Amino acid sequence: MRIFGLILISLLLVNCGATRAIYGVPQDKWEQMSEPERQAAIERYEQQQAIYAETRNQAEKARQEAEEFAKKCHETNDAGDTSGECEVITRRRFGL
Repeated sequence: MRIFGLILISLLLVNCGATRAIYGVPQDKWEQMSEPERQAAIERYEQQQAIYAETRNQAEKARQEAEEFAKKCHETNDAGDTSGECEVITRRRFGL
């Protein structure tokens, strides 16, 4: 039974990667598109890539700021400072 499941998953993964995409559009559909449709698809794709890049930049910046804050608080706590600036705040899901 496990072998059947592995074979099924393998086939699904192989088939998912079988279709090539051009600017996010499957190749067979790309070939049927007119030039204005292709240009619009290219513009949408480039806009989405710019959004992805900005999101990655923002995530990296937030990660760096969090690391700096954690390092600062770690050094502060080691020195015995109890000012509360580095107090850990946790959020509970659904108010529980």
